[in-house]
Amino acid sequence: MDGDEANAKLYRERAIKLREIAEAMHDSKSRQILLGLANEYDHIAATCDAIASNDRKRAERNAK
Repeated sequence: MDGDEANAKLYRERAIKLREIAEAMHDSKSRQILLGLANEYDHIAATCDAIASNDRKRAERNAK
């Protein structure tokens, strides 16, 4: 697993944790903030995955 893939995994794990914390919140505003942050972490993870994919494709092209 390269750096970008590891980062994606880390951000997805953080998103899961934030969602777990949000579920325990009684204050709806706090819950919404945490869920928004979790969504941002998922977005960052997707970006890391895209970067890793592009890097792999570039490496394959350069190897030919």
